[in-house]
Amino acid sequence: MKSNFLQTIWMVFLFGLLIGLLVWAIFYVDPLQSKISIFGIVAVILAAFTSVLTVTINNRKAKEREYDLLVLKEKQKVYEHFYNALFEGFSQTRKGKGLSQKAVTEMMNFKRGLMNWGSERLIQKYMEYDTKLIEGRETFDLIRDGDKFLKEIRREMGFEVSNKINLMSIILTAEARKELDEKGML
Repeated sequence: MKSNFLQTIWMVFLFGLLIGLLVWAIFYVDPLQSKISIFGIVAVILAAFTSVLTVTINNRKAKEREYDLLVLKEKQKVYEHFYNALFEGFSQTRKGKGLSQKAVTEMMNFKRGLMNWGSERLIQKYMEYDTKLIEGRETFDLIRDGDKFLKEIRREMGFEVSNKINLMSIILTAEARKELDEKGML
């Protein structure tokens, strides 16, 4: 904030100085050769000012991109915990077992990371999804709700999301996908 304030003051001062030089050259300097010299000085100062401003803006944009990339990488780490818990849970379900300690640990790591790196929208969507999980709904409803939450994660990471594909169908076996597709549920 302080740096931006000082930059603004410096730019206003420089802009005022350039305007003052131009006004002085136009109204108070008599020889044409002197006016041309002053206009040349103003042009050089303006070119230098423009160059410095361009470099400053490019550096600021580069820092913003670097920060956004850092945040995206941290979000990816957090979402990896969700995916690990999800796949572990489905793996244990296929084996006819309950939720493993690994899945519970991964889900807790996801929740911890979600509090730090998730947007308010994603946190709200997760709470809705988590609430629906414990309601004992039908399998298709769980798949549909899971698909909605996975799409929210992808949206959070900057991907475009459409309804052309059900992301949860990746987890299903080919037979289950075919069965649900024949019923018109996918």
